[in-house]
Amino acid sequence: MSSIVVDPWPSGDPDLLAPSAEHAELRAIVRSLLERAGGVDDVRSVMDSAAGHSTELWTRLHRELEISSMLVPEALGGAGFGLADVVVVLEEAGAVLRPEPLLWSSVLAVTALTAAAQGDVVDETLRGLAAGELVGTVATATDGLVVEDGRVTGTLRRVPVAGAADLVVLGDERGVWMLRTAADGVELQALEVLDVTRRQADVVLSGAAVTPLVGAAGAADVWARLGRAATIGAAAEHVGMMDRLLADTVAYVSTREQFGRPIGSFQAVKHRLADVLVDLERARSAVAYAAALHDADPQESLAAEVAGAVATDAVVRTVLEAVQLHGGIGFTWEHPAHLYVKRALGDEGLLGTAGQHRQRIADLVGI
Repeated sequence: MSSIVVDPWPSGDPDLLAPSAEHAELRAIVRSLLERAGGVDDVRSVMDSAAGHSTELWTRLHRELEISSMLVPEALGGAGFGLADVVVVLEEAGAVLRPEPLLWSSVLAVTALTAAAQGDVVDETLRGLAAGELVGTVATATDGLVVEDGRVTGTLRRVPVAGAADLVVLGDERGVWMLRTAADGVELQALEVLDVTRRQADVVLSGAAVTPLVGAAGAADVWARLGRAATIGAAAEHVGMMDRLLADTVAYVSTREQFGRPIGSFQAVKHRLADVLVDLERARSAVAYAAALHDADPQESLAAEVAGAVATDAVVRTVLEAVQLHGGIGFTWEHPAHLYVKRALGDEGLLGTAGQHRQRIADLVGI
């Protein structure tokens, strides 16, 4: 019988998972800012706006936190933080389902630009992204791209926040390019989506001008890095969602009474909430570890996929438990639980299911 040789789990300092005073302070600042913005109630009011998010909050996030500058290296004029720091912000944003393009612009578009060969156009664009003056996004699904003489024809499928974006990063194994959404030959076709806090659009290109960022030699590495960052970033948002839903559900079952006692005192309810807590802590640890390893080695894939698999499974279970344990009110439009369900299920279609993450884990370890 042949044996299966499994690559060792990526090692890191155990202190990576220890609480950090700096992260606790950052979390408190971000939470306070988002609470002052109105939390989930404000999300309801802005998700149907022209931009699909609060332009006022987007400005404040950059004026007060310089959020899109966090992942820009100091050598390029940024703050020089790592993904391990940014996931703290993403957790808090996920907790209240903020539709601002933190993941797509502040993380992914910025990461793509910092990987590019620097030049006047790239430098100016990166400064605009870092300052929040520009909104970027990344197209991960393409259809029939033809690039010739600095112009591209084809379709970018299901591009998140495309309607609010000033620029889109696109490409394949041949290279990575950037285009402006206001350029000639660019048409946005808005899509009907389950999760209205993550708008999507097809971007149809007809000879649109593009700026090269990375050539064929480095394209695969850049796309892989962006995929890992997207997986970890989305998992961090899912941790925030689970944390908020658990707290809200515990508060509800502590006051909702049946047979003259709070339903949270029933053992069956306690067990279900305990399972949610275990899911939450597993996902939080997986995300923290994956983000720290990503900062140490952006080519590290296994921990990122584990974080994606764990958090995706956990958030789906958590949102469904939250609806059930809230009883009849949990099924109503007025209660925000359905928004969390839509975000969790929408992210599966956009960023990958737990099963897809597990398949990539199996490929990485040679099973």
